[in-house]
Amino acid sequence: ALAALAESRVAEVHMVGRRGPSQARFTTKELRELGSLPDTEVVVDPAELALDPAFADPSALPAAQRRNVEVLRGWAATPPRGAARRIRLRFFLRPVELLAADGRVGAVRFERTAPDGSGGVTGTGRYEDVAAQLVLRSVGYRGVPLEGLPFDAGTGTVPHREGRVLRDGAIAPGEYVAGWIKRGPTGVIGTNRPCAKETVTSLLADAPALVHDPVPDDAVAALRAEGVEPVEWAGWQAIERAEAELGASLGRSVVKLPDWESLRTAARTAVS
Repeated sequence: ALAALAESRVAEVHMVGRRGPSQARFTTKELRELGSLPDTEVVVDPAELALDPAFADPSALPAAQRRNVEVLRGWAATPPRGAARRIRLRFFLRPVELLAADGRVGAVRFERTAPDGSGGVTGTGRYEDVAAQLVLRSVGYRGVPLEGLPFDAGTGTVPHREGRVLRDGAIAPGEYVAGWIKRGPTGVIGTNRPCAKETVTSLLADAPALVHDPVPDDAVAALRAEGVEPVEWAGWQAIERAEAELGASLGRSVVKLPDWESLRTAARTAVS
């Protein structure tokens, strides 16, 4: 990613949120990492920050949001350094329209929003256009329901308590959740570690009450007895070779095999 940034001719990036800094869902680690990009400065408009009622006195905010506000305060107070690239963090703007120029996209129109007093925002009827030459449709990061599991449509997550799935507010024995479907689409790779640790700690604490049947000493033999053919270590190595060969044929290092049948076919080439 850093190499791509160094080669890019893009001089300015706008990162836009429809609500305020105290409601942003990024982690403080993610936020600070923007400031470590080479020859890049982060620009924050103090006037936009001031639109957030919680910005003036963030003491009542949860710790993560309070730290975010502190980082944003620092950037807002920092004079421009004249770096080659700028990341502008914008708040209280929501996209409403793509504007054309000579048959292509030329700009994105944003409407200025304002806090509604209930945690949301409302439109103000005031607009701002930001030049753009490319629009990418995001696949989205919102969780979707899985049949048989409870689901909170408001947050896009499975309700839980310390990783234990909740059904109608009560812990469901033997059901656990981790990752974005547990906490929402936030954090970096390192964030998954404490998230998973919390869930695994709950599982281990519950383990004595969950074990009802004897656990076989040889899991592979037990799987085969049930008609399941597991992929052993040699099969995994065969998959890695196949993905390296596919990558080489496309001028890349490694390309992942895209479906179960391709993976199984590669695994069957293993030399036992």
